[in-house]
Amino acid sequence: MAEQAAIFCVEDTCGLKSDKYMIGVIDRTFGDVDSHEPLPQRDYGDDIQRHQDLPRAHFLKFMKTGIPPRGTVLVSWQTEFKTELVPESELELLDRALFVGDVVKKDARSPMSGTVIGTKAICTLFPAGAFDGNPEQITRDVNVRGVPADELQNVHEYNEGALVVYDDWVGRIEDVYDEISVRLSNGSVVVVENWDELDPDDPLVDRLSIGDTVKTKKGNLRRGRWKYGAFNPNIRPHGTVVDTRTTNINVRWLGRRIGAVAASTVEPTMELNTDVLESGNLYVYDTTRGPAKPTLAGSRNEESSYHIADVTVGDRVRFKDLTAACVKYDGTRTLPNGLPQGKVERIPRTETQGYDMNVYLIMQTQTTVTVLWQDLSISENTSTSLIPDPNVDDDDEVWPGEIVCTKEKAVEQAESDWAFRPAKVGVVQSVRAIDRIATVRWFTNAEVRFHGEDLLPPSQTGTISTQEEDVSLYDIRSTAGLTRRRGDFVILHPDVHMENMESSNREVTTNGTPYGPEWFGEIIDLGLDGKLTVRLGVSRPVRDVRVAPERVTLVYSSDMDAHLDEINASVDDDDYEDMDEDEDEDDSGFDTESINYWIEYEGHGGERIDRDGEDAWSTEEEDEDEDDDGDVSMSDIPAEVEIEIDTSKTTPESQPEDESSAPTNRFETEPAHGMDSESVPRSEQTQTTTLPSESLASPTLDSFALTNNPNAPVPFLVLDTQPPLDHHYMAHAIPGNSTHTRRIAKEHKILRTSLPPGIFVRTWESRLDLLRVLIIGPSDTPYEFAPFLIDIHLGASFPSSPPEAYFHSWTNGNGPVNPNLYEDGKICLSLLGTWHADERNENWSPARSTVLQVLVSLMGLVLVKEPYYNEAGYDIRLGSPETSLPSALYTERAYFRARAFIVHALTTPTHPFIDELKWLYLDQSADAPKLLQKAVNEAKAIIERSGRKDEQRERDGLRRISLGAVVMLKRQVEKLEELRGLEFGAESRQVVGSQ
Repeated sequence: MAEQAAIFCVEDTCGLKSDKYMIGVIDRTFGDVDSHEPLPQRDYGDDIQRHQDLPRAHFLKFMKTGIPPRGTVLVSWQTEFKTELVPESELELLDRALFVGDVVKKDARSPMSGTVIGTKAICTLFPAGAFDGNPEQITRDVNVRGVPADELQNVHEYNEGALVVYDDWVGRIEDVYDEISVRLSNGSVVVVENWDELDPDDPLVDRLSIGDTVKTKKGNLRRGRWKYGAFNPNIRPHGTVVDTRTTNINVRWLGRRIGAVAASTVEPTMELNTDVLESGNLYVYDTTRGPAKPTLAGSRNEESSYHIADVTVGDRVRFKDLTAACVKYDGTRTLPNGLPQGKVERIPRTETQGYDMNVYLIMQTQTTVTVLWQDLSISENTSTSLIPDPNVDDDDEVWPGEIVCTKEKAVEQAESDWAFRPAKVGVVQSVRAIDRIATVRWFTNAEVRFHGEDLLPPSQTGTISTQEEDVSLYDIRSTAGLTRRRGDFVILHPDVHMENMESSNREVTTNGTPYGPEWFGEIIDLGLDGKLTVRLGVSRPVRDVRVAPERVTLVYSSDMDAHLDEINASVDDDDYEDMDEDEDEDDSGFDTESINYWIEYEGHGGERIDRDGEDAWSTEEEDEDEDDDGDVSMSDIPAEVEIEIDTSKTTPESQPEDESSAPTNRFETEPAHGMDSESVPRSEQTQTTTLPSESLASPTLDSFALTNNPNAPVPFLVLDTQPPLDHHYMAHAIPGNSTHTRRIAKEHKILRTSLPPGIFVRTWESRLDLLRVLIIGPSDTPYEFAPFLIDIHLGASFPSSPPEAYFHSWTNGNGPVNPNLYEDGKICLSLLGTWHADERNENWSPARSTVLQVLVSLMGLVLVKEPYYNEAGYDIRLGSPETSLPSALYTERAYFRARAFIVHALTTPTHPFIDELKWLYLDQSADAPKLLQKAVNEAKAIIERSGRKDEQRERDGLRRISLGAVVMLKRQVEKLEELRGLEFGAESRQVVGSQ
């Protein structure tokens, strides 16, 4: 059997197959969307290089887009000062940095994931000062191999990212400033005046350490503080760092001890100097330290030290016991791979003016991790045999030990209660990942309330039951207010009861107070009884205690930095939305002469379409003429126009190769009732539309049945009633501009004549600037037969600015139904200006874009068969085997959530589409679509297919779904069947609502 190709991830350590001494760290990969920032050269001082086997055209494209071509990675070599785009086939995967709390899989297509609960690392070390003044050593192998990380310690006491405790406050070190001592070639040593004027020979060095060679200006040396010798202008200003001393750190304060005295409630200054650093009152949290006593009862951590190692490639370290290391690594041993283990050669202080130069650079690591899997099994694996779980951010994923709540609220909760009280709270015992089923033990007397994600006091979990229950993952959720993860740092509440908290072994100061804070620690284990094991890492001695989850407050987690980046990104997006369009495209309308349109819709049945050419979106000639009012005329719309779909967030590079010979159906539409002759010229009451080819997915509604049935709803209407009060833009002012009014009339004209099957639009004589749209989800997608309600506002700045659009999400807070359709109503679409357009995406053009194109984009590129790939940047993953499972999981969620849309639309007043919904779903006449019946039948077929034991076909999330999704879909079918039994008539008006 052929060896499986390695999967490379960002921050992996790799080697060059043709040169075992070439070691590097991967910066970018094709599959890591987060690394795909454009113009990558901006991140590097020296030019990014191209491997000789990589085509130049591919390299130039990467230098523009920032996306490595499939099968290549960007590597920063540690043994040479260069960054290079390299084919994966030329590389060997050496190590993968995994940490406690990381979620991993054995294979991308495996349904089960696990949590890293322990790490070990074996290191290869390189003497930091090996080449200093001794060129002969360049030809020698001076590496020391096979060194356990627990024998090492970081050379710096204060490091960026470390947590510190000071004056009842917890903070994170953001910046470190060191005093640097440099030894010159004549043996003199000087503390330079400005450390930031030192230029390291290695351009990859972020922070100077002992052993680094540097150069600087002579003035920086002359004004320095000389420890040995004196300034000599004849000595070259180039030397070796022999000592570093931290003089200042900048700290971002995260939180303070609960119940701290008033004097400690004032946040400390951000900058801490040597007075504080040397006071003994500042504690640095060392994740490598553990308690001396055995593990607590109830914890699965079998080792006294949870974090055995916390080192990465590039760190500068010392041996904790240099004398023992010299004996152990004496150069006489050979490793199993045939390489020499190497020799630790101690550098005497007498040769370096008393400075300890025995510092090593970590060149390579080999990490072994202990993993707790979802089925509760535990295994020890090499890190390279595992991959980070790409589905880790899935809100419906849980792991053993997590506290979960039902999505159903408590029966006794009043509707007016602004807090959410879950019906049940429990602890996950294990997970059958392939079935999407979790085994849970419920708390018997939990009193828990949430406001959003925040846990409200006085909440308590109570006593855990001994009984277990299997539940669908889609019926439960973990919350940020109650769920904790390994590696989270927390503050203990002052009245907390800590199991195994023994006072007899505490170290105390001279006044009898505990030595080191006992209110701050790190979560190292999640008990199946609901209790957390917290390591008090800055107390003396270090101890592990067990506490209830509601008695701690999260102060820091590894996810927080990513959340801050997301917040900043959202601010940038808001700024982007507010940007004005190019004034050259400021356009207000088009000619009112009657024209017959031939509009061809491609892909609005759920297939993805790419846009070819710059004019693919155009509904008119590029050279517009200005009319007497100064607005741009759109009267030159050709007799036959091709309108293609807007690329919203993503546009995969796949589309039907040839649709020119596909058959079409043409039909005539009825006049739009309720519009006057000025808005709708009589000559335009009959128009022709070309439907998509049969090679594409079909819309849910049959176009011929609609147009030839006198009972079918009219696609576009202007109503003489008032807009519904729940229209999202009802409170917006009515624009009074005549140019704006004319443009709206022409938008209405296009909508009246050219809407594809499955889209219905209503506006009102009193508010022609408001539209309400009903879209029926296309067939062969998770949205088939489901209604989607969207409000549109053509504001005063329209058409210079795109329309405003709001999506009515009916998921009741249970998660989005589509990556482009947010639960808060936002619609992410480049044509609406709510997503950045790129080469393949279309911005709003006042002269060319229309509301029709927005609606067709929603149907054709948002309501698609595999919505997972609508996530930002995920389009490049389309068709890759490693994303088939997460895509299927997203699809099955979207499917049963969309079934709930049908129930909502038929049980809640949905104005002004009440009659339309009755005919589409409830009417039992022969020519009616009977969408409710179709939805029930198709859902039952999916349930039946998914339950077959003899079929081994892979789940796609649409025609075959997981057992957990079946539970949810059965529930929806029951509700749909209750509606199906109602007769179409006067009684049904109470079902779909009445005016």
